[in-house]
Amino acid sequence: MRSIIKSSQTSLTIAPPRKIVASQNIAAFPKTLTVTNLLLSLLLVVSLGSFSSVSFAETLTIDSAINKAGRQRMLTQRIVKSYLLIGQDVATETAQEQLDASIALFEEQLEELETYAPNQSINDALQAVRQQWNQFRRSAIAKPTKSDALAMIQEGEKTLANCEKVVQRLEAYSGNQKGKLINISGRQRMLSQRIGMFYAAKSWNLDSEVLNQPFKQAMDEYDQALRVLTASKLNTSEINTALDKVISQWEFSR
Repeated sequence: MRSIIKSSQTSLTIAPPRKIVASQNIAAFPKTLTVTNLLLSLLLVVSLGSFSSVSFAETLTIDSAINKAGRQRMLTQRIVKSYLLIGQDVATETAQEQLDASIALFEEQLEELETYAPNQSINDALQAVRQQWNQFRRSAIAKPTKSDALAMIQEGEKTLANCEKVVQRLEAYSGNQKGKLINISGRQRMLSQRIGMFYAAKSWNLDSEVLNQPFKQAMDEYDQALRVLTASKLNTSEINTALDKVISQWEFSR
């Protein structure tokens, strides 16, 4: 399990991350956070439903393909997080609904991206996702157990790594700064779910030595990407207002 991946960094020059002081007893799952996570889960289930309902109606462009491929990264982490919550009997009904919706949406979007693939390199990357996804999906729909939890996280890491390659190749194909920013902002979705996934794993008292470093790294990367996004010259006033809200929510959540 020490092969948990180091998340791929986007090739941008960024300021060094601010020091983050994490709790030394993250395994203790405060009741206030349990309630907060339950409310967030309910909101996320609603958003998942809206994604699914419009997915096939959309004709993909390179920008929407980058966005959709980026969402696949997020879904890998949400699937593992839901698995871990179900195994702990935390917000079980909501977590199960989210797990089922995430699996269905991942499959739906993978088919769309396979149909869209504009060159052989991107198609090859998608086929690697397809192969790994088949194994990951089998693990995700199995009954969650603590003994299998670390293996489930590892399956999620492999699927995430393959999804990351798809996004990177789509971004390179786009050949512009806009595609890069779509990738970065989409990656924030993944990181938010990844942070939640590691928190859920630690609340189940899984091996902290395996989880601590990637957990802290995910928080550092979220910080770094926020600085990149807020510094972009392509931002509109509306985007800047939205980013201010994200920064405020992130400071509270962290």
